[in-house]
Amino acid sequence: MTASNLSVRPYLEEGRESELAELLKSLHPADMADVLEPLELDEIIKVVSLMDDQTGADVLVELNSQARDLVVQGLPVERLTGMVSEMESDDAADLVGDLALDTRDEVLSHIDSEDSEEVRRLLLYDGETAGGLMQLELVRVLENDTVPGAVGKIREMTEEVDDIGHLFVVDADGGFLGEVSLKDLLLAAPHQTMRALVKSPGLVLRADEDQESVARKFQKYDVRAAPVVDNQNRLLGRVTVDDIIDVVHEEADKDFYRLAGSSEEELYVKSPVRTAGLRIPWLLFNLGGGVLTSFILSAFQASLQKTMALVAFVPMVLSISGAAGTQSATITVRGLSSGRLSGGAVWKNLGKEQKITLVIALSFGAAIALISGSLHNAARLGLAVGLSMAAAILVSAFLGAVTPVFFRAVRIDPALASGPVVTSINDVVSLLIYTAVGTAVV
Repeated sequence: MTASNLSVRPYLEEGRESELAELLKSLHPADMADVLEPLELDEIIKVVSLMDDQTGADVLVELNSQARDLVVQGLPVERLTGMVSEMESDDAADLVGDLALDTRDEVLSHIDSEDSEEVRRLLLYDGETAGGLMQLELVRVLENDTVPGAVGKIREMTEEVDDIGHLFVVDADGGFLGEVSLKDLLLAAPHQTMRALVKSPGLVLRADEDQESVARKFQKYDVRAAPVVDNQNRLLGRVTVDDIIDVVHEEADKDFYRLAGSSEEELYVKSPVRTAGLRIPWLLFNLGGGVLTSFILSAFQASLQKTMALVAFVPMVLSISGAAGTQSATITVRGLSSGRLSGGAVWKNLGKEQKITLVIALSFGAAIALISGSLHNAARLGLAVGLSMAAAILVSAFLGAVTPVFFRAVRIDPALASGPVVTSINDVVSLLIYTAVGTAVV
């Protein structure tokens, strides 16, 4: 049986837990995670509880971060301790870092002291930096080590390090000097030292470097692993490509849910009340925007009553200007996240967006002026609607391009600017422009 056609619920409903546990052992941990993620949270916890520590640890690593965080909260401390002991340092730190402080301390106090110290060191770094992503397991050799000495260190680390592509060379003080590939090591003469074989790595990361920047560099330099150093160039650990793939997926998922004003937690929360609580804050923001638009319409009510035809075009103006703002915001957010927009490129993008929007605004403004003027046989009405629509599109697109940049500057995820925030702001601003221009011209 493959992961694609395995149904877990019948086993749970019929009390065949031991049979299920044996069946899952035949699957790759990633396939096990695929089988579990569609289940309810309590079902995932029950299945993970059936696994041995090594299998459970492997599956927790493969679960997406949101599901993993919720699952570990429902597992007994004894099970968590056993699973953490089987994990690599970076995965253990990710899991332990999301636990309540008392639970975290209890877990760390029951695992091997050396492992506990490694996890505590990693927890000092922000989880979304190179330091938070790195693992401490690597093959470290001194510059004076000979080939046989380096081979001996590889043998010592085989149980801790699964993928040994390079040896990391340091001086006596731990300063990072470079890498030696396994190929170069195998072809070297026995008497040669690491100093003679060392080469500059394709990529070196600083511990405080943001994970999005790290991901872009991995893509640019096409490396499988990169060393992480501190401000004194001392070797701390390494980041591997599998962690970067996880970062890319998590960032994409996070942006997707934020565009909708929600969270991935919805997939695993059973309570309708709690799920509603995840959506309500952004709906309240939209409600606030709606209240403001109501006040604006009320303030211009007397003027609008003179030309009720203006009211008929309000939804269209809000819709078109809002769409233009969202387009600019989305393009800017994507440029910021990919690294294409940085420094002066931000302002070049702003100028480009305004030129594009000017063409769109003039085209739509002229078209809607002709349509509305002909429909009501009123040239002044057509002029008012056309001008206000053109102005609303220009301003909305400008806000859509600027808001993500502002959010990035104040350390807020720019993806929020493409969702409820920019939509509500654009509605208010567009309506202000429409009612002011419309009543003034008509």
